[in-house]
Amino acid sequence: MVATRSGVDTAMSPDGPSTSGPGPVASMSRTDSRLESLLVRDPFARRPPRAIACVVRGTVGECLGHRADKLPLWRSGMLLVVAEYVAFVALSLWGGTPAPKNKSICGYLELLPDWIFFLYAHVAAAGVDCTLFQALAVFRRERNEGHRVFGVLRALTLATCALCLAGFSALPRCLWTAHQNAVLTWVLATSVAMFASFARDRSLERYSPFPLLAWCVGTCFCVAFYYESSMRFYAAEATTVVAYILWCSNANHAFFRASFSVARVAALDGALALVLTGAFRYNQNRVCKVTGMWR
Repeated sequence: MVATRSGVDTAMSPDGPSTSGPGPVASMSRTDSRLESLLVRDPFARRPPRAIACVVRGTVGECLGHRADKLPLWRSGMLLVVAEYVAFVALSLWGGTPAPKNKSICGYLELLPDWIFFLYAHVAAAGVDCTLFQALAVFRRERNEGHRVFGVLRALTLATCALCLAGFSALPRCLWTAHQNAVLTWVLATSVAMFASFARDRSLERYSPFPLLAWCVGTCFCVAFYYESSMRFYAAEATTVVAYILWCSNANHAFFRASFSVARVAALDGALALVLTGAFRYNQNRVCKVTGMWR
């Protein structure tokens, strides 16, 4: 007679249960090992947690890292940057400024009042700050690993990103050739820098490729909607800006930057934002022959 219970078979005899088959402990051990083997072999078993971790690190990883290190909230300067960009987009679209005929961030900038423009300039200034920090960080890392030349090339690429970001933020759209050259060089240099970061820095525990993915999506849609002058193009532009902010934040996180505080953003980056605002308005009002004609 064979009795089965909980997956354990025991052959009954007049003398009691037979010991010829596997006991309960051995059977359970074998079952656990099979399950563990399936979890290890199954390529889908670990993907969802990795994907979620990638998104978290690439979006709020810097702030969560500060919380884990028990740093006060004011040490997270990127929170101010994100809040300012959200406020800039909301005030641009729904703040009472008539929409330009060319629906783009650059088209809006010539029409917005100075205080709203300053929000954009402050975000750009913080981007310059973070990009230069990343340039120095990757140079030191490559140098320490014996790749000094590659470190110099990466640092120069990142410095180009920062220079072009400041450039097209100070050059209005009415200076079309200079403005557009700065924008296109920024897009190209940033693309190279992001892919280089993916190739060289993905081994870092805190690195995330999510900003690179967002950048590729935003850039592709910018190209697709370039000649539309529509809100779809504006949304694509905004996606690339958000991706750049996330990239800067993830670099701060990956290279353990704890000095990007609200005070630094408000004071140092605020001073650069004032310079960018003044340069933009000077070029718009004194250098451009025609300005604000995007209605």
